Formats: sequence, structure tokens, C-alpha cells
Amino acid sequence: MSKDNTTRKLAETKAYLEQRVSELSEETKKLNSCLAIIDEILAEKSFKKMEIPKSQIKSIIHPTKVEEKKFSKEVTPLIVEDKKIGEIFLEGNNLTAIPAENMKFDVSSPPMRAFLISKVLEPMKVKDQEQLREGKIMKGEQLTYEIDHEKGNLKVLVVHNFGDQKRLLDLKNAIRWTFRRIYEKNIER
Repeated sequence: MSKDNTTRKLAETKAYLEQRVSELSEETKKLNSCLAIIDEILAEKSFKKMEIPKSQIKSIIHPTKVEEKKFSKEVTPLIVEDKKIGEIFLEGNNLTAIPAENMKFDVSSPPMRAFLISKVLEPMKVKDQEQLREGKIMKGEQLTYEIDHEKGNLKVLVVHNFGDQKRLLDLKNAIRWTFRRIYEKNIER
């Protein structure tokens, strides 16, 4: 094969690959849009609105100095194979995740430490701290979280100032996945 022929073939192959990358990139965007829509629909369908007793709220959520807006309270049960493994409570800008009473979720397990904390909560916290420094958000509006545990087992995870609806959906999905993975690992033992 001559040098010109090889160069022409390489150029044709490059053009073909660039076209395919462009097509696949466009398809990926469309598929991600579909997934986002499905996530929103699933999140809406899994919400169960109800009133949370004040005594329970006070024991779960510590009052903050930031003025709370009046929002409806929502409870999302976390269910795996018809078994309730926990709940996510929403009130105002606070999200509280609590394992079911009979569940033991090790706070040092990989789904909790390596995924939920390191890959989800900490990056959100860092991003908010940057936005605070840049003046894009006010002090007291940045995401913070607390993990309350007893003997290494999660009692309560509280996320303050979670942000917008996309972030809320991301948090709920991450918590749901984390609780599910820990539950599945526990029943494998």
C-alpha cells in the first residue's frame, strides 16, 4: 500500500470516527435527558406526603438560625423487596434519612463512606463553600450534614440546605442506593 493510499485511508477512518463520536455524543445527551425525566417521575411517584409529629421532628432535626420557609413535609419510604429499610423526611431545606428500627447500617461501610460521603455529600459541600466564598450564596445557605451513629451504626443522617430540586433528587437517589447496598450486603452474610 502506498503512502498516499495509507494517508487517505487514515483520513477517512478519522472522519468516520469523528462522525460516530458526534452521533454517539448526541445519542448520549438524549438518553441522559430521558433518564432525568424518568428519575423525576419516579421521585414524584415515590413521595408520600404526610404530617410528621412535632415531637419526632425536634428529635430528628436540630433547629438552625437560618429562617425556615414554610414547606410541606414529605416522607419517602425506602423499600427493598417489600421490606422497609428506612425513610427520608423532608422539611424545608432539610433532608433526614433514618434506617428502619431493625436495620443496622455501618457508617464505615464502603457504600456509606466511599460513595455517599466521599462522592456525593463532600463534593456538594465543597461546591457550596466555593459559592459562599464567591458571594453566590449567603452564609448559612451552604450545604452541611450530620451523621449521628451509635456503636458504628447509623441512627440519623441530616442534610441541611440541600439546595435545588436536582440536588434533592440526586441526594435521595444516592441515599436510596446506599441504604439498599448496605441492606443487600447485610443479608448476604
